[in-house]
Amino acid sequence: MFNVHVILLVPCLFLPGQALSNRRAGRKGTPVPIVAGTGILKAAEVDGQAPLFIDAFYDNTKPVAHIVLNMKSFVTLPTEEDVRRWGPDSQWSCEWEAPKERLAENVKVVRGYTNVDDHAWPNATLEASYRDDSAPLIPGFPQPSPHWSLVISCPTVPGLKGLPSVRLNLMGKSVDGWVYKRYGIPVSESMFVNRDTEFALCTMVNQGDLTTSRYLKPWAQYHLAAGFDQLFIYVEEKNTSWVEDALQHFINEGQVSIVPFYFGNISERKEFIMQGAMENHCLYQAKGKARWLAHIDVDEYFDFMRPNVSMRNYPLPEFPHGKSRDVALVVRSQFWGIVPSSHHVDAPYPCHLNGKSECIYKVGRRSKLIMRPDYIDALFPHFAIKRQGYTEVHPEALTELRLDHFKLCDTLGQGCFGNVEANEDIGRKSFHKHMLEDDSDWYTRCSDMLGVKSTKINTTDKS
Repeated sequence: MFNVHVILLVPCLFLPGQALSNRRAGRKGTPVPIVAGTGILKAAEVDGQAPLFIDAFYDNTKPVAHIVLNMKSFVTLPTEEDVRRWGPDSQWSCEWEAPKERLAENVKVVRGYTNVDDHAWPNATLEASYRDDSAPLIPGFPQPSPHWSLVISCPTVPGLKGLPSVRLNLMGKSVDGWVYKRYGIPVSESMFVNRDTEFALCTMVNQGDLTTSRYLKPWAQYHLAAGFDQLFIYVEEKNTSWVEDALQHFINEGQVSIVPFYFGNISERKEFIMQGAMENHCLYQAKGKARWLAHIDVDEYFDFMRPNVSMRNYPLPEFPHGKSRDVALVVRSQFWGIVPSSHHVDAPYPCHLNGKSECIYKVGRRSKLIMRPDYIDALFPHFAIKRQGYTEVHPEALTELRLDHFKLCDTLGQGCFGNVEANEDIGRKSFHKHMLEDDSDWYTRCSDMLGVKSTKINTTDKS
C-alpha cells in the first residue's frame, strides 16, 4: 500500500459524438449501452502516449469495481519487463470520494490489484497464438502482434457506493515511479449482460465490405439458433446505425446488444488495436451474470458436428456440481473456402462454402473459447488465463465441435484466405495447406440454423 497526499480532480477532455444511442426517429428498442471511455478521453491516450481508458463499472457479485485499460495502443509489443512493470510489479491505489455528499469519511484509499497479479510470466501476459509466423509470409497480411489490456479491480467502500457524486481516483506506481494517474473516474452500475444468461457471445466489428448486413445477419441468426441467448457486438466506428439496421429484429427481441467502441485516432487506424480491451471488457461484464461466455469474429462459426446438437444440449463440463475442474472449451480452428468439384451446394452464405483446409490448427493457435467467465481472469483473442486450479477441455475437432473460419470470403465464396493459403507459393512448404472438399454435411447443419432449404447438386449429371 502507498499513500496519496494530494487530491486533485482533473476534468477529462470530452470528445462529443463518441457515445451513441439507438433511439432514432421511429425506431424501437432499448438504448445502446455506453462504454464510458467512448465519451471521456484524454488527448495523450488517443495519441498512444498513455494507457487508453476504456470503462469503469461495478462487479455483478463482488464488492469491487473494475477499470479496463487498453495497453496495446500504448505499448505495442510488450516485453516481459513491460508486463511486470504494469502487472505484478505495480501497486495500485484506489481513492474513492464523493465531494458533494456530507459524510464523516469523504475520502477512502484502498489497495487495487490487476488481473495478472497472481500469475507468472509468460502465461499471464500475451495470447498464446500471437506468435503465429505464417501470416507475414502471405503478401498483404499484417505481422501478428499481441492484444494486451489490463483490468484493475478496486475494492469498493460501502458508505460511498451508489452515491451519485462518487468518483474514483486511480493511481499506479512501479519500481521506477508513477506509471498512471487518472482522477474523477465515474463508475457505472449499468451492465450489458442480462442476469441468468445461459450462453453469451461477444464479437467486434468495424465497417467494411465483409461486415455488411449480408454477413452480420446470417452470423447472428446462426448463433442464436445454435443456442446463444445474447450476442454483444462491439462496433469500433463513430456511427453504429449500419449494424443496428442489419440486426434490428434481433435488437428488438432483446437478443443482440450493440456496444459503441470507438476511440478516436486509435480506432481510425483500423488495425483492431482494441480487440484485447473489448474481450476483457465483455468478460468482466459477464461475470456473475452469464453462465457461459464465448468469443469469435463475424467470419467464424461454431460448428456443432453431431446430429441435433447445439449449445443448449452440448455435453459441457459439469462444474461446479460435478467433479470436473474444466471451465473452458478450447475450440480448434479451420480455414474454409471453395473447392471446384462435381458438386455445387444450393444454399445461402456461408452454408454454400464447400472446401476446408486440410489443416486444423492445434490448440491455442487461432482457437476460440467457450468459458465460464467467473473463473477466467484474462481473455485474449485465442487464449484465456484461468483462475489457479482450474482446467480446460479440448473438443474433438473432426467429429464434435470446431470453429469454421471463413476469412475474407465474400458471399460468392471468392477471396477466401483458405484458398490463398492453399494456392500461394509462400516459400515454406511446411505451411502449404491444401483445400479439401467438405464431407461433414456442413451445408445441412448451417442451413438448418438459418431456417432455409439446401440441396447438393451433382453438376456432372446431364440427365
